[in-house]
Amino acid sequence: MEKKPTKAYLVKQLRKQEIPVPKDATIEMLKHRLKYWLGGEGFHVRPLKYTGAINFSDSPVKLLVDKNALYWIPNSEMAHAIVGSRVVLILDRTNEPSNDAIILDVPIDYDEVFNDGGNDNTNP
Repeated sequence: MEKKPTKAYLVKQLRKQEIPVPKDATIEMLKHRLKYWLGGEGFHVRPLKYTGAINFSDSPVKLLVDKNALYWIPNSEMAHAIVGSRVVLILDRTNEPSNDAIILDVPIDYDEVFNDGGNDNTNP
């Protein structure tokens, strides 16, 4: 039987990786951050006004709904995919979002939606 991690253990792991820990965090929230966030500074970005006829239906870029907004994205695989798409302007890197930024956290179902189910196995 697998022992469930305690809140204190998860907080310690997050701090070790330099991932911010919210004061009101639940165990599920801490597990989520530990799974998806990478240590280091997040990204303040703005979507570029023109993205052409590019289809982003299978990309986390589709999460940038408001094309005029300022977003803060935690350092994560998702952030690197969005930045790598070259349809956002990186304004700065910081651990804390600005007051006027929309925080775009990694969705709970990120693996299922953007990573073909979240495993590395080849489909038969």
